Amino acid sequence: MRDGSSRLLVQPEAWVNADPDPRTRSTIEKLSSNSDLLDAHFGTKLSFGTAGLRAERGVGPARMNRVSVRVAARAIGGYLLDRGLAEKGVVIGYDARPDSDIYALDSARLLTALGVRCLLIDEPCPTPVVVWHQMDRTTAGAIVVTASHNPSSDSGYKVYGPDGTQIRPPIDQEIELLMNFGSLPTEADLATSEEVSRLSGQDSISAYVQAVIPQSDAPYISRHLMEWVYTPLCGVGGATLEAACSRAGISSPIRVDSQFQPNGSFPGLPFPNPEEKGALAEAFRTADNRNVNLVLANDPDADRLAVAIRTKDGWNQLSGDELGLLLCDHQLNTTSGEDRLTASSVVSSEAVASLCATHDVEHVRTLTGFKWIMEPAVSRPDRSWVFGYEEALGYSVNGAVLDKDGISAAVKFLEMIETLNSGHQGPLERLDELAFEIGLFVTHQASGEFDSVTIESVLDALRLTPPEELNGSQIVATTDWLEKPPPLTTNLIEFRSKDGVRIAIRPSGTEPKVKIYLEQIISKPVGDLAALRSSCSENLKSLGDTTLSWFG
Repeated sequence: MRDGSSRLLVQPEAWVNADPDPRTRSTIEKLSSNSDLLDAHFGTKLSFGTAGLRAERGVGPARMNRVSVRVAARAIGGYLLDRGLAEKGVVIGYDARPDSDIYALDSARLLTALGVRCLLIDEPCPTPVVVWHQMDRTTAGAIVVTASHNPSSDSGYKVYGPDGTQIRPPIDQEIELLMNFGSLPTEADLATSEEVSRLSGQDSISAYVQAVIPQSDAPYISRHLMEWVYTPLCGVGGATLEAACSRAGISSPIRVDSQFQPNGSFPGLPFPNPEEKGALAEAFRTADNRNVNLVLANDPDADRLAVAIRTKDGWNQLSGDELGLLLCDHQLNTTSGEDRLTASSVVSSEAVASLCATHDVEHVRTLTGFKWIMEPAVSRPDRSWVFGYEEALGYSVNGAVLDKDGISAAVKFLEMIETLNSGHQGPLERLDELAFEIGLFVTHQASGEFDSVTIESVLDALRLTPPEELNGSQIVATTDWLEKPPPLTTNLIEFRSKDGVRIAIRPSGTEPKVKIYLEQIISKPVGDLAALRSSCSENLKSLGDTTLSWFG
């Protein structure tokens, strides 16, 4: 351990002295016999990715734990103090994962001791609830202790800045620079638990629902809305979603009972992500047993929404792009004005941009992540924000929450279902109509695990010598997003082919993966849409395999 100590950001013994977790010493003793493991835990520190700080729980500055959280909170406090924002304060909330409540309380205690005003929501609650409270109370920031849909072994830490959105450069970089592990906070640096100001969890949820969900004068939706099944995937969305439905006049869902109460160990859900294959299996079983044709799901912190519809061929889970197109269509049809503004990430389908063009509504393409998708909503106060989305099941359907919100998106989707059903139509039929109105847009994703050196070398080679064709179709345009002006600069390459295929390639911001986003566009489809979709899907899967082969 001594031989490798110069590589470490902090010495393990100093960590033991600062960490209140009694398990730390024995864990470090086990790590000390393996220099590579010790370096992995103590040689680097957490950094802000697409969705904040996120890592496996464990010891050292490269893992989520009480010391790392205290260091992060101290850095946030220093940032706010330097800018005279301490009195405006922060709102803090947390999910139901192990230790999330402890991390949230530690953050509030440390910030309170620094003189930063804190409001800690005292029960697990959805991320959108916390984000709304920051806006409502005009605080200088918010912290949500959540790892969203990551495996149960992970924890995370989302941070929101003075404008109400997730922090972007340079704020995240400035806070990271203040995350100093050379001097570790101890209990003496924290206020007592009794000194922390708290907000009732129930009252916080009620206030969010009252403000964000439009009240129905009568439960008219129930007249046309079919029965539906809902799962929060053992997360914190269940009570809030049901309260939102009650306010909107929507009949309560049939619960997936085994997944309704918050449980941070996610039994039966290794990856509690509604995008993952098998995540909705229990919801499908519940729906099959009750002969119900509609399933909705939130992810564990309830900022994402998934929807599945039963057809004669089985369950059809809408892709994030299909659901995004339907929600945008509903928003454009139920709002008005020449100042409307929408946005989506560059790796999402271009269908929404085409739809907005037909309505003469401005649409902005942004970098990946809701910290970028919501940026136009705050930088363009002269415009009326109506919709934003990313293909990873994130949707914004109002300007009250400057982040993705799976609760209000679910209510909007159910309202849309009622509208369609009253006209004897369903969402799949509406997607077919839209295909004939704006063109058919079919998307597919591929990803592969490779080391960062391989990913970077292949991307560099593609920039130097781009491919001339994709499965026999000529490349007609190449866009390197590293050449875009700030703040659009990012490590992403796009290729477009003669037959309407678009491929976007980028390294993952959170994992050792390359991510490939594929889309085929048929501007004027004719004939059998199902056959066309199937043909495009097969083509995109083949192209995805071809693109992955470039990385070895």
